[in-house]
Amino acid sequence: GYAKPVLSARCDGDMFIVQSNGMPHYTFEPTTPNPLVEQDFTWEIPRTATLADSPADIPLLGLVGFTVAGTPFYGPNEAGIPDDLAWGDPVYNGIMDNCLGHTANEYHNHALLQKCLTQSGVVAEPWTLDDPDSSVPSPVLGYALDGYPVYGPYGCIDEDCENVVQLKSSWVQLEPPVTDAWDKHEYRAVDSPEYLDQCNGRFQPDGSYGYHATSTFPYILGCYKGQVMGDTGGDGGPPDGGGGPPDGPATCESDSDCEEADCPDGSISCV
Repeated sequence: GYAKPVLSARCDGDMFIVQSNGMPHYTFEPTTPNPLVEQDFTWEIPRTATLADSPADIPLLGLVGFTVAGTPFYGPNEAGIPDDLAWGDPVYNGIMDNCLGHTANEYHNHALLQKCLTQSGVVAEPWTLDDPDSSVPSPVLGYALDGYPVYGPYGCIDEDCENVVQLKSSWVQLEPPVTDAWDKHEYRAVDSPEYLDQCNGRFQPDGSYGYHATSTFPYILGCYKGQVMGDTGGDGGPPDGGGGPPDGPATCESDSDCEEADCPDGSISCV
């Protein structure tokens, strides 16, 4: 009863352009009250990513990147409602489907499961497939808006790829992140090749940079390592490991409460 997924990609000069209707290719499992609605996405990222002078916050809410299946992914927290889950970790709070996505205004992921995002996973229930071979480095599962790839959790730690390990987040949970997920975690650098940096990425053995999907917070990105064209759309968890959500815009109860000047910088709209 849903629209079929539609996905295309092309290169145009220095840009990589992806168009998608945002529909998952697997059986939809409702985990929120929000319906699954077809979208009209066009995403543009640089074909060659460029390191930023310093890491930048990802948006507290909204688009951080997109998967190879054409679904958007967000950061590791939800919105400010309901109060008992405000700004909490949706994975920890158990409101994700078996491919770690769910619906709000659009279907999106907060974490990535490799077997849902490979060619063999183009089936009705990819989460029932065997787990990937941990001795084989993971493929690209998506791209962040700065243009850097997001790999799955397994990666080589030497140039000849004689050793493959499961990469781990260096963010430490301080308290149960039912609410205020960023405040309940702290980045602590670990001097070991299987641990990732504050952005949940690393320099690969060949010298290139890439993020990795991990099984723990922040799951995909902790910050942007590269330059993002335009405004990223809001404040996120600061790279220094502190943070928490900003006060955010007030609730709009009439059109007059929602003037353009009152919208957060980078917003598409304010409702």
